[in-house]
Amino acid sequence: RLGSSLALSGHASYLGTQTLRGALCCLNEINEQGGVHGRRIELTAYDDSYDPPRCLANTQKLIVDDDVFALFCYVGTQTTVKILPLVEEAKLPLLGMFTGANALREPFTPYLINVRASYYQETDAAVEHMVKDLGLRRIAVFYQYDAFGFDGLTGTELALKRFGLEPVA
Repeated sequence: RLGSSLALSGHASYLGTQTLRGALCCLNEINEQGGVHGRRIELTAYDDSYDPPRCLANTQKLIVDDDVFALFCYVGTQTTVKILPLVEEAKLPLLGMFTGANALREPFTPYLINVRASYYQETDAAVEHMVKDLGLRRIAVFYQYDAFGFDGLTGTELALKRFGLEPVA
């Protein structure tokens, strides 16, 4: 039994809905092939509308009431970072998050299993392409004013620093 809290309604619902659909395609294929050691994978998903307190409440319900084996397929930096204390306390795996937040990588915790690049890695690759391949030296940063955006800004600043540059705006 896996549990997920993700945006299925609200402004970020397209992220949660499409992430859930993709995960279910994979889980359904595994189940059609007999599951894991003959056991079917069940996924319980709750809507958090990309709201951190709601994600926290959903996660508490998944851990306490639904008795999940692992948390899976969370979407969003602000929501996922909010549940880290619960993950640590419950000693429950959290895997396959749709966020590249640095807070899910440092400090290291054995309960988090990231499957995507970090925002620092992504912005580093973008800056390297702009500087090395396109020859750009004046780069501005447009970012969302929240934990997600600040991670992207920091990653970009670190990448620019590697080339002796800083954002022009």
